[in-house]
Amino acid sequence: MSLRRWLFTLLACVLLVGALGAYKTLQIREAIAFAESFPEHSETVEVAIAQHQNWQPSVKASGEVLAPQSIELRNELEGKIVALGFKAGEQIKQGQLLLKLDTREEQARLDAANAETELAQLAMKRYQKLLKQNASSRDRYDQAQSELAVAKANAESLRAIIEKKTLLAPFDAFTGLHQLEIGQFISANTLITHLVGIDQRVWVDFNLPQQQAGVSVNTPVHIYSAGLLQQAMPGVVIARDAAVMAQSRNLRFRAEIQDSQHRLKPGVLVEVDVPVGASQSAVMLPGTAIRRDNFGAYVYRIQEKNTEQGQRELRAQKQSVSLGPNQGEQVIVLKGVAAGERIAANGAYKLRDGMLLNIKVQQQGEQP
Repeated sequence: MSLRRWLFTLLACVLLVGALGAYKTLQIREAIAFAESFPEHSETVEVAIAQHQNWQPSVKASGEVLAPQSIELRNELEGKIVALGFKAGEQIKQGQLLLKLDTREEQARLDAANAETELAQLAMKRYQKLLKQNASSRDRYDQAQSELAVAKANAESLRAIIEKKTLLAPFDAFTGLHQLEIGQFISANTLITHLVGIDQRVWVDFNLPQQQAGVSVNTPVHIYSAGLLQQAMPGVVIARDAAVMAQSRNLRFRAEIQDSQHRLKPGVLVEVDVPVGASQSAVMLPGTAIRRDNFGAYVYRIQEKNTEQGQRELRAQKQSVSLGPNQGEQVIVLKGVAAGERIAANGAYKLRDGMLLNIKVQQQGEQP
């Protein structure tokens, strides 16, 4: 009796488990059927057509704007300011009086030296006449010549001092700021002002790694500056340093650009785009089409397929790509996409591989 009871209990358990399993299977099938009754999830994206382009590889470097004519004007001698011929930040002409120091003492000494020169010259002429008449010795005539030379040298020395105390503009320029006043006493080597020459040309000095030392003179470059330039300014390399810098192993270059509107002031930092190597064939896509993950950059191709019902549908196909630099809002794609292919652009962030998608039709006048 005990064995029969156990067999009956076991059979009842088996039947119960089977019934529960059949009921659960039925629930799952109903859930699947309910889910399949809804349409497949899809996303709407804009389309970009990959455009072919010849791309020139380049390197970017930070550069500093320099003026071809630029000096710090300093006085060589000390003295009191008696004339100030310029204002801070104004435009001056070559030869214009900028600063004059008190030269009354030197002028008085020069007048005395000029008088001594005249007397020495008269004395020399008199001894020269006497020497011809054999009424004086050759030594006395030579002494008179020497006294005249000394007098002339003293006068010339005083003229040089007076000239050094009068500062004239060496070239047409814009002046810097200053805090000088008439009557102020300044010591030697005081900074008077900073002069920047008026020129349509400006220089841009920049450094490149020693691996790019092959960049030659006359190489065209482009200059960028956010906030100062709305678009790149063309330039050309005019010189390069004779040796690589020992500490950084960089080579210094100098480019020249035409800046007739004086938008780039000396000392401004800019970005220099320098072409290197031969041009390459590539395609261009908008930046919104590029996606990235831990494995690198990729895009979604728009792939057209036929369904079992004979209908055509569009699906996203993930494709890894190799990128070049950005060109504004566009990106150079070196590998992975061929010219003419349709690529998901705006809205690509919503996609996953194999997802059903719809294409947004742009209205007339709407920006792509």
